[in-house]
Amino acid sequence: MIENRTDGKKGLYILAVVILVSPFYLNDFANFYVKNWRWWLCVDYAGVKFIPCLIAVWLIHSKKMLASEFGLKTQSTLSSLLVFLILVLVGTVIDQNGYQVIEKLPGYPPLGRMPAITNPVWNWIDLTFGLLMVGVCEELVFRGFMHTFINNFTKNPCAIIVISSVAFGLIHWSLGIHAVIITSIIGAIFMIAYLITRSLPAIMLAHFAINFIDYAGVIPKAIFKFI
Repeated sequence: MIENRTDGKKGLYILAVVILVSPFYLNDFANFYVKNWRWWLCVDYAGVKFIPCLIAVWLIHSKKMLASEFGLKTQSTLSSLLVFLILVLVGTVIDQNGYQVIEKLPGYPPLGRMPAITNPVWNWIDLTFGLLMVGVCEELVFRGFMHTFINNFTKNPCAIIVISSVAFGLIHWSLGIHAVIITSIIGAIFMIAYLITRSLPAIMLAHFAINFIDYAGVIPKAIFKFI
């Protein structure tokens, strides 16, 4: 009976991982085919923001999974602040310098891109709320849940870091192989932080901050560049 329950739980995790990660891999096709920014935002917000979050909420609310299995646990204010600051600094330095380091590696160029948002109000909504949702949803799926999923098959922390970081990097496939490599490295660092803290809120905020620095143009990126 115990073995059957365990097998059933693994089956739930397998089904959940397919449902949760698939939208992230499919969403990049919008970069090829959707040229109107309004429609692009509709596809993006539905595909990789609201749908994964709603699925996670349903799994938790229906008691099929625990909130802690998605990394939704608290940690002390001091610890959260320390994790946030370290990840923002390390992640931004990698993001702003890593492409120059690997630029001569063979690969493929970006295959598509999001259309420019010409409305300044919607642009700032996407740079704030939109990027915050990116941090929340991607961390829920590729750190919190991915750790729970992989942990059912191996407890090896190196395997968990490598598998989860590659899975995370590959959701950026349309941006080119160099983007896949850099985001995989950042994803590995995020997973290391999660393995230490077992808490995602500070990591989610760090994820948002790194993206905000990269896209918003409010904080000069030059202060993080060394190459």
